[in-house]
Amino acid sequence: MRKILEASIKAVRLLLTCVAWIVSATHLVMMLYQDPYIRAYSFLTFTRLIIIGLMIILLIVTWQKYNYHRFGKLDRRKFPQPVTADNMGEIFAVAGEAVEEFQLSTCLSLELVREYDSESDRIIERFMMLADTSEYEISLPYTVRTPSVSTPQALENVAV
Repeated sequence: MRKILEASIKAVRLLLTCVAWIVSATHLVMMLYQDPYIRAYSFLTFTRLIIIGLMIILLIVTWQKYNYHRFGKLDRRKFPQPVTADNMGEIFAVAGEAVEEFQLSTCLSLELVREYDSESDRIIERFMMLADTSEYEISLPYTVRTPSVSTPQALENVAV
């Protein structure tokens, strides 16, 4: 019963669309025909435009059908392998068990820790992954750009 109702709704929509197009096209022709400057060429021009439009639509539909029959059945996509805990561990430079702990934790945060090393007179940056019960030093797949200033007073004013 539901399929019959959906099919009848589609048929009514198609019928209303066709009626709207016919009424709009007739109205356009009548408006063009009332103008004395366009009257001589309007019907022929309108007819040519409709014929050219139908030819373009026919060409596009034909090209779509050809592409579907020629290439539609091919499955050329290569999907990547599922990501494992060891793969994630390689990215963050931690053990696979640590990644599993990260996945199971309810609260996880990533912090950038900056420490001043007085021996080398520079600021050392490292990333810490803080889980519920433990913390790990990690290295992200990208590097953090540090400013080229060497004094700690000047580094305080630099925003990263």
